[in-house]
Amino acid sequence: MVFVQENHTTDNYFRSMRAWGADVAADWPIGPNPPTADHPHNRGAYATWLAAQERGDSSTAAVHTQFDTDKVLPFYAYLAKTGAFLEHHCSGFGTNSTPNHLLIVGGQTPTLRNPSQHAPAPIWDMPSLLGHTEDHGLTWKAYTGKQGYPVSFYQQLKGSPNIVRSDQIAADAAAGTLPTLSMVWHDSPDDEHPTADVSLGQDKVWAAVDAIATAGLWDTTVFLLTWDDWGGFDDHVVTPNLEITPDGVQLAYGPRVPLLMFGGRVPAAIDHRWNSHVSIGRTVLDLLDLPDLGVPRLDKAPSLADLVADSPTVPAPPHPGSAITQPTPPNPSPPPVTPPLPTGQPTAVGPVVLRDGSTLPAPDDQPVHPASTPTHATSTHPGPSGRR
Repeated sequence: MVFVQENHTTDNYFRSMRAWGADVAADWPIGPNPPTADHPHNRGAYATWLAAQERGDSSTAAVHTQFDTDKVLPFYAYLAKTGAFLEHHCSGFGTNSTPNHLLIVGGQTPTLRNPSQHAPAPIWDMPSLLGHTEDHGLTWKAYTGKQGYPVSFYQQLKGSPNIVRSDQIAADAAAGTLPTLSMVWHDSPDDEHPTADVSLGQDKVWAAVDAIATAGLWDTTVFLLTWDDWGGFDDHVVTPNLEITPDGVQLAYGPRVPLLMFGGRVPAAIDHRWNSHVSIGRTVLDLLDLPDLGVPRLDKAPSLADLVADSPTVPAPPHPGSAITQPTPPNPSPPPVTPPLPTGQPTAVGPVVLRDGSTLPAPDDQPVHPASTPTHATSTHPGPSGRR
């Protein structure tokens, strides 16, 4: 089961994981909940943030605040400490919502912007994890908001009876009809998109996880919970430069965003490897023993399936509304681990592969003004310091 929430970085959400040795800042100002604004986070804002990172003054180019994780997001904090915390997970592309949702669903996107709300929604005949699952005899459902976002952009999926409202999870779990692959999105304010109270989205995820655990499926379900993009919030880690757009601006990886893997067979770990949203798809393929999707970026992505053990050892989390007792961190706290950076020069973003084998041009519909472009294409890894 893949949950996709919105618009927060790893530093912004998981301050409390520093005590466990995670590479997160732990001394930034505590921000308000709900956040006060929906901050700029398109390609232009991202390029400005990248350039500021190179100058060493990223706090001037993004919102330099954090949540008090254990207080505001206690269920997420508990999951991060008792499951796998992917500390160097990144948004697939450095931009805003829709492209990153599409990267999670199918590993590619024809656009680098959110489609206009004043024109008919585009539909592309791209392969997807959900359609691929059905093509190989397995079941799926997309639990979405009222518009079917983002799976309604896929010709193979649009109008499917398998696209249902997100609140249907509890009934399906109780009835024993959960599919092999579930992907979950929520409408605002339950998607955590600023300016929503982030505890509302946490509670929706909590209720869904509890429904599955109550149905006796905790030990046989692998959960992946991530956030689509950075939302204009700062993060102290400069991510590897693997893909660029024609204007020379880094596209992949985007900024770090949280990824939690949990379930009865996912023991506690802080995982240090670099990965991005396309690793979610690669992991789904491996866990379900499916062949490659036919999208090179996803098919060649690092898999996280090795984090899933052969037998369950992790107890189900507390029920919604329960007081959560957070695990005790190690003493002393382990130092953060810096993973090796990928080697080689960044490549130009490639064309989009369609289901019939034809292609669409590489996405280039949100060019960045040259003044915002970073001066060189290297990645560094400084230590902690100061949807739409």
